[in-house]
Formats: sequence, C-alpha cells, structure tokens
Amino acid sequence: MLSILMFSIAVQSTKAMTVTESGPFFTVRMESRAIGCELLINDIPVLSNEYPGIISRFPINSWLMNGLNTYKLRPLPVDSATRAHPEFSVADMFCKVVILLSQGIGLPDTIFVQAEIAPNVADSMVAKDGCFNVTPGYPDPAWAHSGKIGKDCLTQRKILDKFREFHRLLENKDLDGIMAFSSAKFKEYSRAMLNPDFESVMKKSYSEQFAGKDELIGIEVQQADGLKYEYYCGDRLVTIMNVEDRSIIQYYNDDEGSTSEYPLLFYFDGTDFVLIL
Repeated sequence: MLSILMFSIAVQSTKAMTVTESGPFFTVRMESRAIGCELLINDIPVLSNEYPGIISRFPINSWLMNGLNTYKLRPLPVDSATRAHPEFSVADMFCKVVILLSQGIGLPDTIFVQAEIAPNVADSMVAKDGCFNVTPGYPDPAWAHSGKIGKDCLTQRKILDKFREFHRLLENKDLDGIMAFSSAKFKEYSRAMLNPDFESVMKKSYSEQFAGKDELIGIEVQQADGLKYEYYCGDRLVTIMNVEDRSIIQYYNDDEGSTSEYPLLFYFDGTDFVLIL
C-alpha cells in the first residue's frame, strides 16, 4: 500500500502516482523494485511504498524548514510470501529517491538530493541518510521549534484523549467539528502548498468519506491489543499507532476487505496538543 501522511487520506495500492503542481514546489520522486521503502524528512515519516512502483512529483513543502533539513531512506521488511515468489530476486532489490525543486510544468527542476539503497554483500539493506539546505520562501512550520512532548502516562493520556475526540467527530460525521479541529493543520498546509483552497478540498474529501459505507474502527478494539506512542522530530511531534503499525484512526471497507488510515500528528503549542500534520 502507498502510505502518504499528507492529506489524512489513504491511497490504494498503485504502480505509479503523479502530483501535478501549479507553482514552485519541493517534490520527491521515489522508485523501488522487489522491496518497499520509507522516506523520512526531519525525522518525520513522509512517504512510503510497500509495493514496488514509482511515485513522482510528490510535494513535501509541509515538512521543510528554512536552512538545514535531514532525510533518511530506509527499506521496509520483505515478508516471506514475497521472498517465496518465483520472480523474486535479491539482486533486483533497490529503492531510490530524488528530492528536487519543481518550478512548474515546462521548467527545469533543481536536484537537491539523490539517494539509493541496495543489498550489500550480506544480502541486507541499510538505511541511507543525509542533509540538504533549502529556502522554502515561507516561515518555518509551527512544530519546527516547539517544545519536547513528554512520555509520561499523564501526557500520553491527554494525547489519547485528542485521538478519541477526533474519532468521535468522525463517528458523528461532524464536518464542522472536523474542520475546526484541523484548522491549524489546514492553515499550515495552505501556506506551504501555496493553495488557499486547501481547506475546501479537504472538506470535500471528508464529505465523501462520510457519504461512503466504510466502517470506522473503534479505538478501544485496537487498544485491547496495545497501542504505541511514536515520537518524531526530536520529540516535538507525536502520534499513536496500533500493534500493526497503523494509525488508530481507520476505516474498514467490507467490500474490498481493506482499511484506510487517517494518520494524525500533534505538537504542543504551550497550552494544548494541536493537530498539525
């Protein structure tokens, strides 16, 4: 499955995806074969592809800061069924990304990062990381310089309460409530994506979700098996995952037998935990 943390929607499995932009964007091209991989920017999971394929022109403005930024490209585990496939070959395994500045359709791109991972002599793959300098042209995101989030029980209980609040809004199909809850996030994305209509696009997306037949999976059902608090960007961002390393905000599609995730990342603004990514 192609996993994208940007729009709080899940994208179904695909061999290729293209995002076409109308202005200058920092974008990623990811290509993999015989293995999936994950890209982290500033210690935040941004994009992963569990199936071989190509993702092109995926915008990453919302994860960038002015000045020094870091990246890490790491392989995803290959399950036994994949390794048992007659066409599987360790020699074919690779994953590579290119981070570039896209000025717009018809204009040349400026490459900032090229990274690739492939098996070594021990038939294993290790992550590759590095850094790059950019000037996005807008202020740093609110989470970039926020304080560290605690890992104590009281703090984690407050974070779980935020997930439960968002879950209730989805359960009640409270569109206005969802928009208010996500207002800081939509403001950040609208600025970073140079798109004043981003909020209205997301409102339409949620409306379509509410009109569908997908079943919202309960948090308590997942909590019975255990929850994991994941911290990113020097403990300035936090999310909650279930034992399957999936967001605890999920819908289940009975017809397709598949789930769709709504990943949520919160930062602490000095007063409260705020949904920001």
